[in-house]
Amino acid sequence: MLSKKRTLTLVALLLSAITLSSCAGVTVLTAERPRDEAFRTILRKEASTLNIPIETSTVELAKVLNETIRRELYKGTANSWGLTADLVRNGSISVSAADNYLYVTLPISMSLSYGMFETTAIPLKLKFKVTAGITPDWRLHAEIYYQGLSDLLAEEVAIGPLSIKPRSIVEGITQPVQRLLSDLIAQKINDLIPLKAQVAKAWNTVQRPIMLDKSYNAWLKLTPREIMLYPLSAQNNKVRLSVGISTFAELVVGPEPASQSLLPLPNLKLVNAFDKTFRIALNADLFYKDLRAIAAPLLLNKKFDSDGKSIIIKNFDLYGNGDDLVVKLETQGSLDGVFYLTAKPVYNPKTNVFSVEDVDFDMQTKSLLLQSADWFLHGTIRSVIQDKLNMNLNRQLEQSRQMAGKALARVPLADHVFLKGDIKDLKFNDVIVQRDKISIRVYTEGESAIMFQ
Repeated sequence: MLSKKRTLTLVALLLSAITLSSCAGVTVLTAERPRDEAFRTILRKEASTLNIPIETSTVELAKVLNETIRRELYKGTANSWGLTADLVRNGSISVSAADNYLYVTLPISMSLSYGMFETTAIPLKLKFKVTAGITPDWRLHAEIYYQGLSDLLAEEVAIGPLSIKPRSIVEGITQPVQRLLSDLIAQKINDLIPLKAQVAKAWNTVQRPIMLDKSYNAWLKLTPREIMLYPLSAQNNKVRLSVGISTFAELVVGPEPASQSLLPLPNLKLVNAFDKTFRIALNADLFYKDLRAIAAPLLLNKKFDSDGKSIIIKNFDLYGNGDDLVVKLETQGSLDGVFYLTAKPVYNPKTNVFSVEDVDFDMQTKSLLLQSADWFLHGTIRSVIQDKLNMNLNRQLEQSRQMAGKALARVPLADHVFLKGDIKDLKFNDVIVQRDKISIRVYTEGESAIMFQ
């Protein structure tokens, strides 16, 4: 019995010796998983401007003024001595635009009466300068200034027993004519440029998802915020308004985005200038499963040496944690175990390449390795991972840019309303780590306009 116990003890010692011998030089470590951090879930948005150019010509304005302004302009007293004047239009009104003013020339004939005496009609032209502005309630108003006569008048004219100065009489009775012109010009500009109606139509239309490309099932999603108005411009015989709808714009590929409740037309914001750049957000999503598929042939079952020791990566995983990408490694060789590294996702807008930077062991892993396998800390594994986790997004983003540019050439929004865009550059905006993917947002930049045709 005693002999049997001794035999069993010797066998146990022998097995222990064999096990220790086989494990000689091998370190077994298992690091704790990094503590979970909260994700930033929303990509930064950059405002875009939809430009609504509204204009009319001075030819059109002159046409409606000629159709509207009656022949009889003024009939009434000219001074306190019983002198009366009769002003009638006797020709076509001309309108020009320069230096942000409208210049109106009104041909008239003036007759003066005193009792039984009357002068022959005196032909002359009245000149006015008009400036127009916009009120916050969407109305255009005009202020008109008398600029004098375009014709020479006799210094004095005799009418019965009186000797009068016709120039001073004309200038004294221009106020009623100014008021008439001011009201009519404001009314006709508002008729020719129905600002609120046109902007309201555009505002309501752009809140619905806009189909850009049926073959790609691509949609333009706009979220308007405010309406800005640049001061009215009068140059080169054109009267122009620049209205900007500040909005967020995004290209969405897939099912039609859900429509939101229509936002009411906001108050008009009068500005001295606004950025006319139109930016469309293009989102590129990199799913961890795709990154794993790319990196697996480059990392799995590969041997990595350091200080005479070596490991083989038997398994690895990727996932997001807060702002970091976490790389989980399972190794065999001189070091058996599970370890974690963190990295910062980076996107290079010049090359359209996604990569990672600042690859390093997680603090828990680093603390564990410092105690038992510091040689692994200084090996090549970090640089290899940083080198292999790259993805070129040039094709994907360029395809989106071209699709947006082609589709925005002329997009029907409603009857006689079109969106026209000229897309040029790609610019990086933001990158965030999420639970199952990394999202990158870039912008196509150009100019756009909503045209009423």
